[in-house]
Amino acid sequence: MNKEFIALLLSGMVAGAGAGPAIQAPTASAAVSTPTFATTLSVRGTIDKYDRLTRILVLSTPTGTLQFPVAPTTRIRRGWHKVDPADLPALAGDRATIRYTESSGDKVVESVHVFGK
Repeated sequence: MNKEFIALLLSGMVAGAGAGPAIQAPTASAAVSTPTFATTLSVRGTIDKYDRLTRILVLSTPTGTLQFPVAPTTRIRRGWHKVDPADLPALAGDRATIRYTESSGDKVVESVHVFGK
């Protein structure tokens, strides 16, 4: 390439650098939001009890007991059969795996898979 052309191109880039819009640093009053991502987890244990009024399922694990809110849309299965949430108290003592999401400390149960005793 021609040396004059390169020098002209570079001088235009240097001269145009100051002509662009000014970039401002964010101020303290600007709201900075941190996205929260739900984490899918699973836990295995034994069904201790289920309260129909509060819709809370209590699962006993080797590390202690955990409480899970069961939504009306939660999938509950025993083997290949669908289980109604009203039937969960009768399954106390059965082993189960619970898949749930946790976001900002809130647990949402996705599915409950019940095995045998």
